[in-house]
Amino acid sequence: MDAWFFLKSVGIGVAVAAPVGPMSLLCIHRTLDHGKGAGLVFGAGVAAADLTYAAIAAFGVTAISAVLLAGTFWIKLIGSLLLVVLGIRIALAAPHAGNRAASAGSGRRAFLTAYGLTMTNPPTILFFAGIFASVASIASTAQAATFAAGVFAGSMLWWAILTTLVSKSAALLRPPVMLWINRVSGAVLVGFAAFGFAKLA
Repeated sequence: MDAWFFLKSVGIGVAVAAPVGPMSLLCIHRTLDHGKGAGLVFGAGVAAADLTYAAIAAFGVTAISAVLLAGTFWIKLIGSLLLVVLGIRIALAAPHAGNRAASAGSGRRAFLTAYGLTMTNPPTILFFAGIFASVASIASTAQAATFAAGVFAGSMLWWAILTTLVSKSAALLRPPVMLWINRVSGAVLVGFAAFGFAKLA
């Protein structure tokens, strides 16, 4: 494995995960409500979607990338609709600071939700659309696997850092503050969705 190439791929994984957007807000909300473990499961779903896009780019699966780019309108529409639903649910939800252990059974659903939302997240699609061209020079299966693994590792690194910081802060937040965080987060998510609808229009 080319260590330098792997580290560059890790950097790309961090770069795609770190910008504050709907996925970050959803991960923060889940961590505040259910604890670090639940937030990390959500982050793993995001990282798995990043891995999927990275693998498509690295292994040169041009047919799949072409379908994804051609279907951008419908992907954006579905993603925006899901953000509206989640945003409203979060805005109306009561804090669950005292019931974090109850989240264990919903880990699979959180993972799949994160994966699906990231696969339909326009910024992620556009990011990897640019990556498709830049990794066209990858000449071996080993390099392609290294790139995909590095992107996944970088994305997971970011979510581990974020959930750790948020979980440490959660102990200082009282229920009224948590309630307002839910309302603001929900409103921002609906705002992201509205921006997506506006671009489609």
